[in-house]
Amino acid sequence: MSEMNMYKRIIVVVSVALFTLLALLAAIITDLNDRDFPQAIGSESRLNLSFNESGYSITEAFSKLEELDTRLDLGLVKIAPDLASDGDGEIFVTLNDEGLPEEFTWFNGDKAGKIVGKDRLANSYPDGLYLVTGNTSRLNEFVDILKDAGVEVSRRDASILDSLVFVVKERGFTTVILASIALISSLVLFWLSVRARGRALRVLGGSPIGRIQMQDLTEFGVALLVSAGTVAIVAAIYVGIFHGWMYVSTFLEVLISLQVVVIAISILAALIMSATTWPSAVMFATRQPAVKNLRSVAIVIRVLTFVLVVATAAPAWSAYKHSSAKATEMAQWKRLADQVSIVFETDIGEMDQMEPMIGEMVKDAESIEAVALSFTYTKEMRPSVDFGRYSAVSFVNQRWLDLVTTGTKKPIVTPVSHHNISEELFQEIQEEIDILEREGQPKNLIEQLQFLQPVEGSRLPVAQGGGGQSLHFGDDILFAVVPSLYDTFNDSTLTSMISSNNIVFTGVTATKQLLERHSLDVHALRDRGIKSELEVIYIAEEGILQAQFAVYLVWLQNLSLIALAVAFGVATAISALITATLRAKRDFPLRLAGRSWMRILQSRVVKELLVGIILVIIVVMIQRPNAIEIVLVTAAYGLLIVPLSHFVAARWCFNGVSRRRI
Repeated sequence: MSEMNMYKRIIVVVSVALFTLLALLAAIITDLNDRDFPQAIGSESRLNLSFNESGYSITEAFSKLEELDTRLDLGLVKIAPDLASDGDGEIFVTLNDEGLPEEFTWFNGDKAGKIVGKDRLANSYPDGLYLVTGNTSRLNEFVDILKDAGVEVSRRDASILDSLVFVVKERGFTTVILASIALISSLVLFWLSVRARGRALRVLGGSPIGRIQMQDLTEFGVALLVSAGTVAIVAAIYVGIFHGWMYVSTFLEVLISLQVVVIAISILAALIMSATTWPSAVMFATRQPAVKNLRSVAIVIRVLTFVLVVATAAPAWSAYKHSSAKATEMAQWKRLADQVSIVFETDIGEMDQMEPMIGEMVKDAESIEAVALSFTYTKEMRPSVDFGRYSAVSFVNQRWLDLVTTGTKKPIVTPVSHHNISEELFQEIQEEIDILEREGQPKNLIEQLQFLQPVEGSRLPVAQGGGGQSLHFGDDILFAVVPSLYDTFNDSTLTSMISSNNIVFTGVTATKQLLERHSLDVHALRDRGIKSELEVIYIAEEGILQAQFAVYLVWLQNLSLIALAVAFGVATAISALITATLRAKRDFPLRLAGRSWMRILQSRVVKELLVGIILVIIVVMIQRPNAIEIVLVTAAYGLLIVPLSHFVAARWCFNGVSRRRI
């Protein structure tokens, strides 16, 4: 009985580890839910608005939102990046004075959320995400009014189920779930192995099968419930003390949901495995060990977990590299936090009138080094051109290079002679200049360009031509540095580049002053009979928001791989224990005769290592990962666990036989 209690304690300890993993997953889901719907400000819904097809100007769009917000008591708050800080946080901008606090706490507790007034939106798009912190009873009416005006509206309400579905779809979270299932299977296997002898004796004694099954499953289920309850209580207290009691109900809702699913799967797996490994008459007649029927199941579980560990190593590393790239991109967006673009709300006829003024404005901005250019086309955009060793060409000015290299301690670009550029690519650059250049410029303008490339190991960002909202990073980009935007490009080209965010300006106030000096502000345009508007908008907002989530997931992917590795270790240990039990009659006398454990275990270890190597080769051939070194390191860990588990299990069985416990 004491030995059985020891086994139950092992079940409890391992299942506590499993439910602790689920508690971490529940905390992550709670955090994600709080990021979407901050509970500290009472957010229960969020809206994604796009005014592109509505016909509203930026000013009209914000006026409409403020009016509806006041009338329907919605408490709308727009999400925007915190461009004033050095971090990657967000700020929340109220459309009206809703009495919200200036700061509020998050579940993760890293930084306080900042709530600011609507003045922050003076240079932002109305498009984007909005939280509803007030009354949601008339939210449908709000959505219908905007849709009737041509606004695209996407609504999401706070839902734990939606968060769980989102988690299942994410690869990093899916790996955690796979690790949980592997641990469940290992626990069931362990429980059935320790109950195998007693179950066989009860079958011989004539006990009904149903009673035996019920007793086994009940004891196993009780052990899981004890573990689940303990973890839930401890985790809830921890969340309440260190994160805030307001989050406990949401956290427990998620955790208990996960625990119920895991326990249900555990009982179902135990029932299936128990039925398929039921003691047979042949086993009794030949006096075979009761755990022999479990050996094939143990091998299958161990093989599957090993394959999962090896197969997820490369994706985990790729996710890490992707997240690192996103972190780098976000850092670059932060360097561009003070840069703004000019949004045109005009028709083609009026644009023609404004282009000469825009050209003069760019010339003025260049004189004070307040304008930056990055206009890029990639190899994929020009498939007929031989780019040589380069993946893209980017027309930039010195101001852009200064912005993206701020804070670097050593030069990260090096000059390139035009003789080292392929003839086709050089000709393509020449033709591009001929099309876009200002009239009256000398025909040898290309000779005034300076060509640069990143030094080895450096990756620099550029804005793609026709859409500077996203950054393209590369270590094989050819920079064509133009000496002057105004002297190089005609007014139409400059206007087009500004409208696509390929030309950006420094500072909201300074850019507004530029517009006023060149009669491009609203009042001056109205005096000239032009109905168009030019709005000054931060360019970094969307880029920062898109990069944040990928950075957040990097550590979770690593946690997933570690969890799966632990599951493989548990499964391997149990499989080795079953093998050692079956081989105890052979191993015991050999060890008494003085044979070393290495010689005793040699055949089974070598066989399993060979199978493991074959599995690794198959995974590599199917997956063809780029980071083969990571796969090999992970495989080495798995292959190291095998002999270690066999050694520990064989010694444990030897001691058990010596003390007549086995």
